[in-house]
Amino acid sequence: MTTSPGQEPQISASEAIWDALEACGVDQVYGIPGAVTVRLYNALFDRRDRFNVVLTRHEQTAAGMAEGYGRATRRPAVLLGQGAFVATNGGEPIIEAFMSGTPMLIIADASINAFSQHGVYQSGTGDYGSFDLRQIMSGMTKYVAYATTPKETVQGIQLAYKHATSGRPGPTCVIVKDPSALGMLDPNTPPIVYSTERYLSVAAPVAPPDAVKRAVDLIIDARTPVIVSGNGVHHAQAYRELQEFAEFLGAGVATSYRGKGTFAETHPQALGVMGLFPEKAANAVVSEADLIIAVGTRLSPSDTANENPLLIDPSRQKILHVDVEPRNIGWTFPVDEGLVGDAGRVIRQIIDEMRAKEEQIPADERAAHVIERKADHDYFHDPESESTTVPTRPERAIAELNKALAPDAIVSLDAGNNRVWTTHYFQVKQPGPMLIPGGTAGMGWGPPAILGAKIAFPDRQCVSVSGDGGFGLSIQAVPTAVDQGLAVVFVVLNDSGLGMVMRGQGDKLIASEFRPIDYAELARVYGAKGYRITEPDQLGPALTTALQDDGPSVIDIVIDPGVDYLKMRATDLVGYQYRAI
Repeated sequence: MTTSPGQEPQISASEAIWDALEACGVDQVYGIPGAVTVRLYNALFDRRDRFNVVLTRHEQTAAGMAEGYGRATRRPAVLLGQGAFVATNGGEPIIEAFMSGTPMLIIADASINAFSQHGVYQSGTGDYGSFDLRQIMSGMTKYVAYATTPKETVQGIQLAYKHATSGRPGPTCVIVKDPSALGMLDPNTPPIVYSTERYLSVAAPVAPPDAVKRAVDLIIDARTPVIVSGNGVHHAQAYRELQEFAEFLGAGVATSYRGKGTFAETHPQALGVMGLFPEKAANAVVSEADLIIAVGTRLSPSDTANENPLLIDPSRQKILHVDVEPRNIGWTFPVDEGLVGDAGRVIRQIIDEMRAKEEQIPADERAAHVIERKADHDYFHDPESESTTVPTRPERAIAELNKALAPDAIVSLDAGNNRVWTTHYFQVKQPGPMLIPGGTAGMGWGPPAILGAKIAFPDRQCVSVSGDGGFGLSIQAVPTAVDQGLAVVFVVLNDSGLGMVMRGQGDKLIASEFRPIDYAELARVYGAKGYRITEPDQLGPALTTALQDDGPSVIDIVIDPGVDYLKMRATDLVGYQYRAI
């Protein structure tokens, strides 16, 4: 919103909210109207040509869509709804956004009328007899504004956008009540409501030049450097910079779990995901490295095989750590140099500083070594991917997905076995968004997330992979997709149970088995296409057809429940010990 001396003195807060968000470039609103938020939705009626307003069937779907859209675009969508239900039903995707650094802007109401101190119906003020909405949201967002006046509402929106998108991104929240959301304001009297555009001038940070020079010295002195790419590269969308950096050094690129997709796994220098469920070549090359260049990753326990010193050991390896959040640098391991800044800009700084020393870098020799080690460890090869046994093995299911999808397809994962299988066997063909839950990693996250990605990229194939447990938790994503005409494909790996739980229980199964459900038939009831896969040869043709459908499809694959996901676990790192080039 822009003000001037001749401007009308009184503006409704509900209009000023959308003025501010429109100035920020926000155009996505997901949620369910109710209470105070009905009037905020009403104010969007005359802006329907500028805002895409999606009515979802559940707040979990709305929050998950906002998370998926934010991950795919690095821009926040608005989650709009009643505070009691946004905080509870929508809580898991909000927490996932907080822990994974996804921008999101939440607008929620605290009560429906002026009697919040007397009546407790849907009141979130935190007073006697009421729940404390602000405290709940403070625990799962970067920033919370509790607006008590119309001006505080608009200023809260401006700052919420700024905090959601600057530094390490994340969800932010503005809590409103009747007077603060529906009242009138004079933007030209103190506290003055300034132009929204001026809150957006926040440049991506870069590292100090002297620190960059020290980092370059570390790289020049290294014999066997390796790059570990994390989710921060997705945040910065630094895919081209990462590839140029890797090729300049001749270094292999391993990714963290959430960094999958930051580097094409078909690239000669790609090593795949490292850690607990790795491509063996990734762990091998990382363990051999004398310098680990960690970019946008905290090197969490799952990425370091529970901090196994045979994989990463600061007493025998040097660590150069790049991250936009200072607290992340040196969080897990001590570092020899830490560069605080945007991943893409810092990588560019390093490359520019190294140009004069290019002749000192044995890029071809290093790249040849990476290719050799990948051959040693059967990179992305498993005979079970060609299995013809019935029921279908999950390795075969993901192999068929690999064959069917376009290089720029967007895939979302969910919790459980499906996530491990897909992370391990799905080979990313070109860098870009890969929607992977890793904050709470809760069941049911993936199906709503893929809807947000499809809205962001309507011309790209968008596929959700989940288990039957997670899909059942978020089945409401299917009618939402039908209502919105979103041509997404929901792939369900169906073993009629909580597969990861059943594996841990052995012969003593309890509270982990489901009555078999045909999700393809259920999809058809909702108005989507449904394909039931009982034999592996049916899967390829079904995927080809579903990817051409003009609406949502569910591919329900009956999989072998006896395949143990722990076969992919890095149980023995002894063979990965350092070996010089």
